[in-house]
Amino acid sequence: MNAKYKKSLKIITLLITAAIVATASATTYNYMYIKGSASITTGGLSWALGSSAPGAATVSGYNVNNLNFSILKNTFQNFTDSVRLTNADGTSHTFSLASTVTAGDTSKFTTFDMVVYQTDGTRIAKLSVKNQESAASLTILGSETLYVRFEVDPLLDADSGYMAFTIQLTYT
Repeated sequence: MNAKYKKSLKIITLLITAAIVATASATTYNYMYIKGSASITTGGLSWALGSSAPGAATVSGYNVNNLNFSILKNTFQNFTDSVRLTNADGTSHTFSLASTVTAGDTSKFTTFDMVVYQTDGTRIAKLSVKNQESAASLTILGSETLYVRFEVDPLLDADSGYMAFTIQLTYT
């Protein structure tokens, strides 16, 4: 009987072990994760599209793309709030603007000016894009937003015309 008792004890031990393993295996674990990163940046200046920006215009990083204006023949047009310059810092920055004509014919336009102004309408700078003018020592206050207006007047009776340009903003 002693041998049968040992065999029974082994079988019972195996059954208990199997039950424990089965219970542990049947437990459902739910996991949750947070995946992220952190980086240190300064706010600096950034572009934003204004309320009169052309429909295809976009902002990608430090670049405004597809700011393509369509002007009717013999019609002066003001694109009052086409682009905004925002200062995300609490401190002021000094900046300069430089315009470059990259393609097309400037003679097809009587006026093609860029005007930078404050919320209250105070003009900060005005430069002729068609004449590739620049402006220096301009200031944007901490947390301020400046507005950019383009004033475009085609040559009288010009049926067609095209001019591509780049405006470079440099700030400290």
